[in-house]
Amino acid sequence: MTTQNSANRDTVEAVEARRGYGDFVRRKNVGDMERVVSVVAGTALALFGLRRFSLTRLGFAGLGASLVYRGLTGYCAAYDRAGVSTADPAEGIRGNLGTKIERSLVIYAPPDRLYRFWRNFANASRFMEHVESVQVLDSRRSHWIVRAPGGRMEWDAEIINEIPDRLIAWRSTGGDVDHAGSVGFEPGPGARGAEVRVSLQYDPPGGSAGHTVAAWFGTDAGSRIERDLQNLKRVIESGEAVA
Repeated sequence: MTTQNSANRDTVEAVEARRGYGDFVRRKNVGDMERVVSVVAGTALALFGLRRFSLTRLGFAGLGASLVYRGLTGYCAAYDRAGVSTADPAEGIRGNLGTKIERSLVIYAPPDRLYRFWRNFANASRFMEHVESVQVLDSRRSHWIVRAPGGRMEWDAEIINEIPDRLIAWRSTGGDVDHAGSVGFEPGPGARGAEVRVSLQYDPPGGSAGHTVAAWFGTDAGSRIERDLQNLKRVIESGEAVA
């Protein structure tokens, strides 16, 4: 059974990778195991309903199709209306991009304060060394300009998942590099401060632009994120920050 569930999950992820949905859906509210069960049960119901024509069997086929959709997209309208979610909020985005980097640091400040400071993207240049400026376009979209070897890079980004005081997840929607990321804010050890966890995924383009992006993210991308987190810690703990 475990092998079968694993194979079914691989099938779900393969479809997501080709079509760019599933974990990319903005309102994902169905957990991974529940999605697998939905696909398996939905497929069985659909096959049963289509085996022989009758109104009852057509009803089963329709129910099966809705379960398959629920499993593939990770979205349940009934859950949405009820304000229910079985998805893991820490997932943020999983994505299907080429390189993934994750770093974390404990900062001695309440999670809600850190969330508010980060959520004001105009603050990014205060602790991210490479960020030249961020223009907030609306409540979910922003335009980023960063310094890179040989010039600058620009992109638009949109928030795709957000839990106040806990999580911000985003992806690029156009520009020089395809990337996605999330930052989570959880109570620190012993309920002191907060653990800030950054996850970044990116897929550099080919050609000369690819070399520029690789040089910017590079093999030291983890170190770059660590420096940014240390800068954030300094700004927050020193009292410089005003969210």
